[in-house]
Amino acid sequence: MATMAMLANAGLAGLQQFMASSTEGTDTSASESPVDDQLRLLALLNPLLKTLVDEIAGSVTTSPVRAATLALLIEDLGRTIGRAQIVAAGKIEESDAHTLKEEPLALLHQVHGNLADFIEGTISLPADQCNSPGTKMLFKDATEMLKEQLHLSFSQSRERLATRDLLLARTGFNGSVVPPRFAVLSRVLDDGTADPQQVAMAARRLLALQPGIDAQPDPGAAAELIERQVAESLVSRNPAGTTQLFKRISARLDAQALERGEARMLEHLSLDFKGKQARGYVWELCTDVQGHETLLHLSDQLANPRSAFGNTPSPAPDPGKKSGSDAGSGSSSGSEGQEPLPGLSEPGSSPEAPPIPAWAIDPQTPDEQRPRAGFTDLGRGIPATEGAPGLELLPGESTAEARARAKARALYQFVFDSMRYAADGESPGAPTMPMKPQVEMIVTISWDALVGKLNDPGITAHNQLVSPGYARRLACSANILPAVLGTRSQPLDLGRTQRLFNRAQRRAMMIRDKGCINPGCTMASHRCEANHIKPWYLGGETNLANGALLCPICHASFHAGHFKIVVVDSIPYVLQSTARDPEQRLRRNWIFHPEAEAAA
Repeated sequence: MATMAMLANAGLAGLQQFMASSTEGTDTSASESPVDDQLRLLALLNPLLKTLVDEIAGSVTTSPVRAATLALLIEDLGRTIGRAQIVAAGKIEESDAHTLKEEPLALLHQVHGNLADFIEGTISLPADQCNSPGTKMLFKDATEMLKEQLHLSFSQSRERLATRDLLLARTGFNGSVVPPRFAVLSRVLDDGTADPQQVAMAARRLLALQPGIDAQPDPGAAAELIERQVAESLVSRNPAGTTQLFKRISARLDAQALERGEARMLEHLSLDFKGKQARGYVWELCTDVQGHETLLHLSDQLANPRSAFGNTPSPAPDPGKKSGSDAGSGSSSGSEGQEPLPGLSEPGSSPEAPPIPAWAIDPQTPDEQRPRAGFTDLGRGIPATEGAPGLELLPGESTAEARARAKARALYQFVFDSMRYAADGESPGAPTMPMKPQVEMIVTISWDALVGKLNDPGITAHNQLVSPGYARRLACSANILPAVLGTRSQPLDLGRTQRLFNRAQRRAMMIRDKGCINPGCTMASHRCEANHIKPWYLGGETNLANGALLCPICHASFHAGHFKIVVVDSIPYVLQSTARDPEQRLRRNWIFHPEAEAAA
């Protein structure tokens, strides 16, 4: 069976044979280098590739499989070209190309402007003519030559050369081979399994972390582990997951960095008037982690169509009428004590819940594992108008921009209503005031860090890192829940005695999962639903080991059989389909667990 290297060599030999026959009879210069024929072939590849891509694109408009294949192959080519740009920049520096004289450089541009003649062999490359040391050069160095000749910015030119030093082997000044600084990332770049720009950025970030790595008890082992984690993240995750991983690594290496940052924040907490503009009176608010988490929590609750927070309270119920909570109704989304939106199915009203559409069900899912007509975990879908009632688009504004504006306006209105409420001293039951939120700031931290034995950072519900000292101070504040790992102060396993997860269980899932468990999903925990891994109607228990957080979209995908959830040591892992994950490994969501490795 032929390997990719064998196929590549055979294809290259065929193209070179074609080039030799096409240039037969032409008068090429005897001074040409043997590499010139390869450069002619490289010059031919560009128009060949453009023509081939255009022809394929015009033929795959009705074939999704071939369109997806085209996208995958072009992405592979893009990664190859990205690596080639770094290689070429390195050769500019190694060959001292910046010392070229003006005459050969001008002739070179003429050749580049007439590539058809160069490919046919009717014109040749000029001979090398360089300025002597100590004379005036056209370019100060390789960086300036890349900037001027390739029309790059100075930072782009410098980064290409710096990336070459970090990720590619090169020839030193004495002729010896200098290995790449990061060997593991170099293999990722060579294999083309990740975006070259992301690999280069990761290499620069690793270089910036070197002082913290050197301070570790075993710097070599720490550097090897971190580089391996970063390489795996580049190959199997998206840029957001890799960014979260670097944040966690940086906090672990420099435990005092968070405390220094938090101390600097205290000096700048303010609300300042910045002036009157055409759009209104502009104020600037600068807050710390606690204020940031509070505003995020309020904003998310105001934008959540399943939450009654922010609406005018309903009239007091008739004492003689049995309420929904007394009748045993509840919500698996954790909105205890709140009225459901009109039209949403109450838990237990399974006949009213529509089935999942046939297109959303994996045909390979066995019949006994497909969702039944009584499936009610999701209720019905919420139309776009319910998510933002009265939404009006401004001229040139998209729906997403209008929703963001409405969300910001709702938070603005709540802040001013709250200030008016505090200043006017209205009674807690004032009918004109909006309902109060359930604001809880959860900080997850290990017991050893909380008591001062370790310096591991704490993590808020919105994935913000806080220092152990800050977490200890927050533990003394109202509405702050220090979620200390290892505590068993609440009953979390209800077995078959209760259908819905209670608030304590959901809080434990928020601490454990931090958001939707589906890898790559960015939905935070407060917008997720507590899902039975083994359905309750099939005998699944209502306990923490059988529960996991899923956003509504991923929740529907799970019950449609698009992925599986496997619990390992009380931690839920996701096994994607072979189309999504050809390696078929159990993974946690790298957005919320950047350091978690895939299970075998």
